[in-house]
Amino acid sequence: MKITAIKQPFDSAQGDQKMRITAIRSQVKNPERVSVFVDSKYAFSLSLNELLDEKLKQGNELDEADVKRLKKISADGKLRARALEWILNRQRSIREFRDYMYRKKAEPELTQDLIKQFLDRGYLDEQKFGQWLVELLGRRGKSNRAIRSELFKKGIDRELVDEIMSQEASDEADRLKAVIAKKRKLPRYKSNPQKLAQYLVAQGFSWDLVKGQLRQDEPDQ
Repeated sequence: MKITAIKQPFDSAQGDQKMRITAIRSQVKNPERVSVFVDSKYAFSLSLNELLDEKLKQGNELDEADVKRLKKISADGKLRARALEWILNRQRSIREFRDYMYRKKAEPELTQDLIKQFLDRGYLDEQKFGQWLVELLGRRGKSNRAIRSELFKKGIDRELVDEIMSQEASDEADRLKAVIAKKRKLPRYKSNPQKLAQYLVAQGFSWDLVKGQLRQDEPDQ
């Protein structure tokens, strides 16, 4: 006689089992964060502000949904802290920030929320970023064409690029003159003005500007 096993009905109460916060400890390496232990096991960490916002304390009961939500708050908070540190390291464009968050596999909603926060607080500023990049590339002897191209690559819109470049105090001819003086010290350019001219044009300087500057700066024979 074949015996068929009788399946027991699923007890939904088992899936809603309560857990308890058994400890909240300050982190040694980062006093601004705390480690939260659930049922005597480490579960997640939170910033002090997040802890206060969630009104968590030892003895609180949590279910699985609570733990999942708090772990997401923890992960988003850590990413926000890293992102803030990253953009404060130097000026960044919004496109650079989006790319950074994409590499970190951040959800689009979090990325957009942080962009708004950082714009409101001045941590992200397209105008300041553009001016910083222009000054940096100008010091490196880049041509106006190369600078504009780099601004576009960083996501700066054309109208702002035109505005920033019109305010640029550095004169392109002076930058070109400095590049020529530097390159003429190299053997491959010292006695080959045509090769030097080809290099300069490839860097984005106009042929007329290069030709005029090379003629003007021709070393004494």
